[in-house]
Amino acid sequence: MVKNMKDKMTPCKKEQSIYEAILTSSQKYPNSNALRYFGKTFKYKKVIKRINQFAYSLNKIGVKKDDVVTICLPNIPDAVYLLYAINQIGAIANIVHPLFTYEQMEENLMMIQCKLLFCLDTDYQKFLPLKDKGVTIYTCSPASELSFIKRFFYNKKNKDKLEIKSEHKAQDFYKSDVLTDFDKRYKNDAFYLHSGGTSGKAKTIALSSFALNAVATNSLWITGLDSFKKKGILAVLPMFHGFGLCMGIHAFLAHGGTDVLMPKFSRYQAVNYIKKNQLHILLGVPVLYEALLSKNNFRGRKLRHLVVAFVGGDYVSPALCERFNIRMEKAKSECRLREGYGLTEVVNVCAVNTYKYHKAGTVGVLLPNVKGLIINPETKEILKPHEEGEICIGGETIMNGYRFNDDKDINDKTFFIDKNGDKYVRTGDFGTIDEERFIVFKTRLKRIVKVNGIPVFPSMIEDAATSFNFVYEVCAVGEEDEKHGHIIRLYVMLSKTYKGTKEEAKEKIVDRIVSRLGIYSKPKEVIFLDKMPHTVVGKIDYKQLQ
Repeated sequence: MVKNMKDKMTPCKKEQSIYEAILTSSQKYPNSNALRYFGKTFKYKKVIKRINQFAYSLNKIGVKKDDVVTICLPNIPDAVYLLYAINQIGAIANIVHPLFTYEQMEENLMMIQCKLLFCLDTDYQKFLPLKDKGVTIYTCSPASELSFIKRFFYNKKNKDKLEIKSEHKAQDFYKSDVLTDFDKRYKNDAFYLHSGGTSGKAKTIALSSFALNAVATNSLWITGLDSFKKKGILAVLPMFHGFGLCMGIHAFLAHGGTDVLMPKFSRYQAVNYIKKNQLHILLGVPVLYEALLSKNNFRGRKLRHLVVAFVGGDYVSPALCERFNIRMEKAKSECRLREGYGLTEVVNVCAVNTYKYHKAGTVGVLLPNVKGLIINPETKEILKPHEEGEICIGGETIMNGYRFNDDKDINDKTFFIDKNGDKYVRTGDFGTIDEERFIVFKTRLKRIVKVNGIPVFPSMIEDAATSFNFVYEVCAVGEEDEKHGHIIRLYVMLSKTYKGTKEEAKEKIVDRIVSRLGIYSKPKEVIFLDKMPHTVVGKIDYKQLQ
């Protein structure tokens, strides 16, 4: 950790666009590394020039304030340039999953009435029919900023997919003039992200620059660092994921740090960056950490370069945190795996266990500029500390609202207004908040099932099962049953190192569940899987198992 107080940074301003935030960084740290990508570094002065060139080119092709531009890209330099260039001219960045199918893309663009798409050059042929729908397509290459040799082999490998007219290549933007004017608004809709929403149905979430900056201002507090200078953060979570967008991309760029970009996670590359003292903060979902821990070279003195690691986005087993932290302790590294909590509607991080403020059994303490309360989901009565109910989150990181939804009352249903007129998002999560503002997450409200009239929490069953090191992943689902109301079915993926029989594993798991949680939580059936289904963001897809 940084101890020298003269290097202590002032958090970025909230009352500015995200473009203005990176512009300030480029003026303060022009010769510092802003991006690291496949071993190549990009200084702030180059990154801001590229952003200004992209903004000029967007302006030239007719993009205006409040127009919508869709980004369908993994974490490559062009994706970063585009994000900030769109924001610079006051347009709205509609950020979607880089693995979208044609059908998904068509539905999304028609819904939000977007006529401009930026995608990978290898996806051009897939999306080409959208031209008949009035959509203009520009392509970006993940190799455009790399060496001639790397570009040559990339083009050779993908030559059958790269039949693209030159006027459709964003690479030509590199040759343009620069735009230095910028839109100074910061509370308007600036980003459209897409999620299942707090009710499970797909929703378009409108976020502002203010909301992203409100999280970014906490990034020094979250990491326990005084400065991000010469520090690198793993930027592998795609930008369509709010955690990846704000913490993985924007927070470090707003404070002079380095984003270590990865279009796709590579264990070898991550370990190599750590070894070279170029990667210090890890962000990821549980499967990323499982992948790292499975590598024998993820150990030893090099791990002392790591400062902290954060995990979220899915159920986090205590066993995963324990195994990661033991690995760090053996390497004499101060790094620990910290769990956080959030949802896209509040920019995906509203509570986190930090180096200084952490409490076992919780998903973290609320950020300083975030508010939380618990309500009775039926009566909407505000409950006292430690009383269980629906978690509601308010404060500066809150979304502007849902957009393009057939339910015109959707925002009224999602927001809870307290007696002071303060607005909170109803998360759809069940848990508690204590006097010190730590959150205990129990489960999604929609996942609570009743067995013989008794509430049963699948996440607590999963906790009990994963207390065994031989359990790699697990998912408990409720199934309607005529006699009992519901029964529990437990899906288990065993660790590759497990030497016992499945019957032995089943007996141990069931016994522990019953001893910890009682007979009503006993699974009716235990099913062993070779592979657990996951959603596009790496979460266990429990809906597919229901």
